[in-house]
Amino acid sequence: MNKTDEVVIQATYPLSGTLTIPIDSNPAFPAILIISGSGKGDRDGNLKKMKINIYKDLADFLTLKGFVTLRYDKRGTSKSGGNFLETGLTDLIDDAVECIKFLRSHPKVDNNKIIILGHSEGALIAPAVFKKISVSGLILLAGAAEPSKELLPRQNELAYAELNRKTGIKGWLIRTFKITEKARKQNSKIINKIIHSDKEVMRLKGVKLNAKWLREIYAYNVCEYLAEVTCPVLAITGEKDIQVPPEHAKLMAEMVKGEAEWHTIPDMNHIFRKYEGQHTMLGLLKEYKTQINQPIDKELLDRLSTWLQGYTK
Repeated sequence: MNKTDEVVIQATYPLSGTLTIPIDSNPAFPAILIISGSGKGDRDGNLKKMKINIYKDLADFLTLKGFVTLRYDKRGTSKSGGNFLETGLTDLIDDAVECIKFLRSHPKVDNNKIIILGHSEGALIAPAVFKKISVSGLILLAGAAEPSKELLPRQNELAYAELNRKTGIKGWLIRTFKITEKARKQNSKIINKIIHSDKEVMRLKGVKLNAKWLREIYAYNVCEYLAEVTCPVLAITGEKDIQVPPEHAKLMAEMVKGEAEWHTIPDMNHIFRKYEGQHTMLGLLKEYKTQINQPIDKELLDRLSTWLQGYTK
């Protein structure tokens, strides 16, 4: 059992969040801030057409283990203030810092025992948050250990390679009209325009893009921040994750200065589900939708539980 409170964190814009507190007689508990991945998903990890509840399920599990948890809607999403398209990576880092300050001031939180759990983009920015405000541990799930200007093009190349492998009439059309080459050039042109602009939002090809975020993510190098992390770190990635390289869990653990542990979980994907097949970049959302009702991978929960038990001792 746990107690659930709706809270507002006073950052640059009010951030709406959910605080879970163990039902126990302890005066104060260790706490975990959950920082979500990129995009417009809400604090629970849900999109309009894809309700996975990835962060809600994690929060419920962690609270049962004796931790206060805080998860929140990012700036400009769901019930939080601000404009999502105008929000940059630095803004997301600053907002996470304010969430740590909120936990520090809460009477039910042991402010000497606060951990950040970051998933995907959350794992990327967690070390930068640590540099601004120290915490006593980092859990980096499905993170990366390379500059974003190398990671993001790699993701695009996976999609281009899949296009080139198409067979039948669709494959013939792709190759005949050089669709892959045109897409690569167009994407490169768009990124170049954004990098050399100073606008927060740009309209390109009729679509509004969060230019500030794209510019800052391309300039961001998580390795610089990992090298300055001195607290204990747990890094975990799924073997079936194609959004980030699974081998980067080991690299993250090797880069930090503090005590670190890493795991690659067999058959687990980016949303912490077991997946027997091989994901494709072009069909990723469709494949994730088939797993909405599946539970979070048990081995991931076991690894978290074991590490946290050692941490609380």
